[in-house]
Amino acid sequence: MSSFIGFLRVILAGPRLLVVSIIIVFLIGLYAYDVLVSSKQSLDSYQVPVVTKTPLLIESKKVFDAPAFEVDSVSSDVNEEEIPVSLVTTDPLEEVEKAPVAPPEVKYVVKSGDTLAGIFTGLGLSIDSMYAVLEADQEYLVLEPLMPKDEYHFKLDDKGALLELTRSLDASKSVSYIRHENGGFTYQETTKPITYTSEALHSEIEGNFYLSAKKIGLTDATILLINDVLKGRVNFHKDLRMGDTFNVVIKKGSVDGVKVGKNQLEALQLTARGQTYRAFLHSDGRFYDGDGNSLTPALLRWPTRKQFRISSPFNANRLHPITGRKSPHNGVDLATPIGTELLATGDGVVTRVTSHKYAGKYIVIDYTGPYGSRYLHLSKALVKKGQRVKRGQVVALSGNTGRSTGPHLHYELHINGRPVNPMTAEIPTTQSIPSGEHQAYLDKVDYWVKLMAAQNTAKNNLTDNI
Repeated sequence: MSSFIGFLRVILAGPRLLVVSIIIVFLIGLYAYDVLVSSKQSLDSYQVPVVTKTPLLIESKKVFDAPAFEVDSVSSDVNEEEIPVSLVTTDPLEEVEKAPVAPPEVKYVVKSGDTLAGIFTGLGLSIDSMYAVLEADQEYLVLEPLMPKDEYHFKLDDKGALLELTRSLDASKSVSYIRHENGGFTYQETTKPITYTSEALHSEIEGNFYLSAKKIGLTDATILLINDVLKGRVNFHKDLRMGDTFNVVIKKGSVDGVKVGKNQLEALQLTARGQTYRAFLHSDGRFYDGDGNSLTPALLRWPTRKQFRISSPFNANRLHPITGRKSPHNGVDLATPIGTELLATGDGVVTRVTSHKYAGKYIVIDYTGPYGSRYLHLSKALVKKGQRVKRGQVVALSGNTGRSTGPHLHYELHINGRPVNPMTAEIPTTQSIPSGEHQAYLDKVDYWVKLMAAQNTAKNNLTDNI
């Protein structure tokens, strides 16, 4: 023991102490490195995570099963680089199913000079789809003509093809053409209830009747109607004098405060040189005097001088022979030879003269009251838009234009904007109100007369207070 102690004294004496200290520090560091840091993990101790079959998401959104690589361990002769990366790492985004994207919708506001073909081409839609829509529109004719500031809404599928086309006609009505499984389109309309109010207006003649009527807000159409109703009894150029008065009752429609449709004249009272003339609108769309005698001519049943064979009757419930879907025939087809003279069936104004791929050349006439008519497949129109016509006037010649299997006239009669059977519909053909409707008519007359009298009183009181 004493010898070992002596040995240590010799080793630790002088410069030898420094050398020994360095060796000890080195050995301690080597041991710590071996314990705390492993230079290499052997494959025998490496455990591959258990992998179950996991659905993988591909671009087409179809789901399939991953290959059935299920391992508990890997032998020592397997190279780590050969282990599929998908077995040990998973992209979280690949396991998230993307939410379905709604079909894109495009709103197009019509500009001056636009055409339907130009709009379709500009949106990348096929001309074939436009023709399919126009074919469905043949019985309705609401897509054209295009009017500046009108809105057209296009709904497309995921390939950019047309699913639905909607046109807003006004605040109360929009129409849509919806694609069905056979590739064609079906007509559908959406309406909102209209609120109607009646307003009495009073004015005195200042200068002439036209300027005086415009001063209280009457439209040109209403002024022309007043002239038509009373022209057999009043000469508006010679009989009216400064200070003569007139009153009207105007019915207006609105939806959620937005004006809808045209103002409708319901009652009229004109005092000229001390003589009072009155006219009142009946439910049949015609004007009568206070006793119920007609002031407007009856409508003609036929749009031709003689009766032609009906080659295809009116049928609101007709089904398409191929698709089986509702495809109404909104008029009657008359087997007229090309060039047959066609007559206006009432007094009115021409509102449209144009052409359609399937309807051919056609004209539209609005008559006094709620009536109107359409003439399709014409060879020639003899009137212009805005022209006033009389009952029995020749307005066009029949033809074979558009999609037609032979020469004929497609004639439509509309009441309040709805097509009816022109051969059977109740139209004004008598010269006085039927006895069964007389009392109801007189009750309305009494209401309108009081409404105009109240407006007269209010106007006079206002004048006296100025």
